[in-house]
Amino acid sequence: MATQRIRNYAKGSLQLVAGILIIVVVVVVLQNISGYIQVQGTPPGWTIIRPPSEVSALLIDNDTVWTGGKEGVILVNRVSGNKEILKGAPSFGYVRQIIRDHSGTIWIGHDGGLVTYRNASWQVIAPGPGIPFTKVLSIVERRDSSIVIGTDRDVYSYDGSRWQSLLGENSPSIASADVLYEDLVGDLWVGCGALMHGALYRLQGTSWQQFTVSDGLPYPAVRAITEDRNGIVWVATGYSRNGGAALFYQGLWTNITKSDGLAGESTRSVYQDTAGRIWVGSEYDGIAVSVNGTWKILTENNGLAGNEVKIMRQDQDGTYWLGTNKGLSRISADAVIV
Repeated sequence: MATQRIRNYAKGSLQLVAGILIIVVVVVVLQNISGYIQVQGTPPGWTIIRPPSEVSALLIDNDTVWTGGKEGVILVNRVSGNKEILKGAPSFGYVRQIIRDHSGTIWIGHDGGLVTYRNASWQVIAPGPGIPFTKVLSIVERRDSSIVIGTDRDVYSYDGSRWQSLLGENSPSIASADVLYEDLVGDLWVGCGALMHGALYRLQGTSWQQFTVSDGLPYPAVRAITEDRNGIVWVATGYSRNGGAALFYQGLWTNITKSDGLAGESTRSVYQDTAGRIWVGSEYDGIAVSVNGTWKILTENNGLAGNEVKIMRQDQDGTYWLGTNKGLSRISADAVIV
């Protein structure tokens, strides 16, 4: 009896495992078919590039597009869209930021540290002896050529010889420096995307100022910051189905939400193209483009790789590159966008 029960149990377990494997195979096949149909069905001038399967960081350096995200760093040829080989690279955690400084050095911040690339040579900055941080969430080069790093606990500035915290005794407590941006007058903006402790901070000289919902933000979690050609600072905020874009100009705040024409409540990214149009990406609902005073919405149905647009850039030919939760979208300058 006991032997028979064991056999029945083993048989049932094998059937269960086989059923699970069949379901997994079917899901993978359906995803591949869906992805193939999506790629083949893009409009003229639109291209979906995978891998990468997800893009959170984006840098265009001559004819190389650097993408970063959960897969580390993946290089794409700007012209052909083909994947390029990344030689000699160290291991990466989740890549949060990639920038190129004035000297041509590429800085990569990820969950496991900070890496630079220059003249085909890699250097691991963090973790390292005397380095006061490990996890890097954001990077910006300031007009004085200093590099500022946002971490999960602090904001550090590097003057070429040493790292120094920008948070002094009278500074606000920043839960995480997820976003860094320097505006046209040289003020440093820091966005915290923490759900319970999110806020926006501005450093003017050595003086810090904090902005929260009570000051004019539509939602405390800050996801992106940029400044348009009119000097208006745009702040993307949100989480889940809450949020909106905040505009700061001459000390006053104005909010734009889905009811004003944005793609979704939670805003994920913001970008101004060379034509002066503002693009506001959402967390779930595609991206909104300002066209002649109105907002036009682009989603996967229009040709985007994914509906969560995390970052956007435009290259020297005017081609648009959009990093999404499902890969990379490339839209040629002469393609019909809206």
